[in-house]
Amino acid sequence: MRIPILSLLSLAVACGSPVPPDCQMMPSAQGGYVLQLARNGAATAGCDTQTPALTSDVWVFDTLANSQVRAHSVAMPYPVPPVDPLPANFIGAGQFTSREADSAALCHITTLTTMSDGSGANLLSYSLTNLEGLGSAEFQNSEFKADLSVTSGTCTAAYTVQALSPAVGCDSDADCDPFKQPFSSGIVSSFDQGCHKDAWTAPVTAYLQSSGVCFFNQPYPSLK
Repeated sequence: MRIPILSLLSLAVACGSPVPPDCQMMPSAQGGYVLQLARNGAATAGCDTQTPALTSDVWVFDTLANSQVRAHSVAMPYPVPPVDPLPANFIGAGQFTSREADSAALCHITTLTTMSDGSGANLLSYSLTNLEGLGSAEFQNSEFKADLSVTSGTCTAAYTVQALSPAVGCDSDADCDPFKQPFSSGIVSSFDQGCHKDAWTAPVTAYLQSSGVCFFNQPYPSLK
């Protein structure tokens, strides 16, 4: 019996290795990422308030052509009225080291350009390096870890970041449930996460106008 060439090609494709997913950040339309910032070591003298041991922020990302990535912190509000061009360094820019996730299903960004609000004495700036995201088809970089240098006024500190998308406000763990009805939280069901109301969440809960925020219960990767 003859087998059509098209059928043979279909079999070959079906039996081949899975194609690694493209590396891309969860888009800004998804509501951004909640970042937990854990300071590495003690603060410089007099800087505990400006660079606390544990704090938070919300960042929005978009992935452009050629694996280019753009990021912005909601702690740096857009000018009102709008200005064109935006202030220098207002948007962080970087690029995935590879278009596709690596053999461990991870995606990497070596560095983002420094983000700054350019406000002089009240300067806030972020310099992010060593971003690693869960890049499989299941996770799609909805979680990442990274190193972050934060400057607040005259104080600078190094932080370790763990981040989750989407950013979801909550009153209880039920609000974080991926299987909640009638509306899911949108969080990947494999993550071990719940509703957090600790002091470190204050910047995020103020932005989300909620009493808590859905976040991981364990260090990266915080899987069940």
